[in-house]
Amino acid sequence: MDKNATGANTYQLECPSDLDYVQPLRHFVAELARLEGFPKKFCFRTEILVDELCTNAVVHGSEEPHGEIQVCAAFHPDRMDLSVQDHGGRPEKLEVLRTAVYSPRPPHSETKGRGLVIVQMLSDDLKLNLTDSGHTQVHVTKLREEDDAESSPRNVLFEGGS
Repeated sequence: MDKNATGANTYQLECPSDLDYVQPLRHFVAELARLEGFPKKFCFRTEILVDELCTNAVVHGSEEPHGEIQVCAAFHPDRMDLSVQDHGGRPEKLEVLRTAVYSPRPPHSETKGRGLVIVQMLSDDLKLNLTDSGHTQVHVTKLREEDDAESSPRNVLFEGGS
């Protein structure tokens, strides 16, 4: 964990590009959100975001047999910034991603193409880009909602005694 210049607690993870790692990753990031004081609803949605983004990175973004994906989660008091990066950085692949996200029509397939639409629905900002090193990166910002301002473990004051 690092505290970045904006005061956010930032966690960076790398794992093999393998679907077996997606479930533990999503649980881990959701648990980080909980430990950072975000409410259950936020953590549940974080788990869905991580699942969709990491699954896409593994299935569509990893062309190398021993590729990796990188996950970065930065927790600010009012939001979470989440980035998932894979090694599939080709301009044509990025264009397919952009079409899936920004197309006014739903995906044609009954079983594929809905992950990024779900990510878009659950997040407040979604950016797709190629890094300088030629990797695909999906960046999501998820704001803490007004009704999410419930007491959190790091804001609780215990009074009284036995």
